[in-house]
Amino acid sequence: MFTFKNVMAIGLFLFGTTFMWMTASFAGRTRPPDGAVWTVENILALVAVIGFAAAGWGVFKELSWWEPVAVASAVVGLIAVVPYVVGLFQIDVDFADPGVQINLAMHVVGSAVVLALVLIPAVHEWFTARLS
Repeated sequence: MFTFKNVMAIGLFLFGTTFMWMTASFAGRTRPPDGAVWTVENILALVAVIGFAAAGWGVFKELSWWEPVAVASAVVGLIAVVPYVVGLFQIDVDFADPGVQINLAMHVVGSAVVLALVLIPAVHEWFTARLS
């Protein structure tokens, strides 16, 4: 039931869903901001959500392709931070806001952790040994 594999699969899925917080709909405006930057951000966030959901499913079903999908999703997630920051500058959001700081830090650190789990050999071996 609550195996390491299941918890990690759910964790990947839930982490992926947090990228929705970086979309224009969650920018804290009654009418969401629009423009090219927010369109790019919305697309990147959606790709990250789908990718992390797929990677979580791959971990759960013990499929071999979950690792490249997780890496691609983490890279897309890191790239998504750039238009998010640009979009926040455009709508004059205060970066001293703890919510903005947590959102940025969580997505950068979380994506870095996923990359480390897959790309650093010692961490990858430890992680995959516990999935079986």
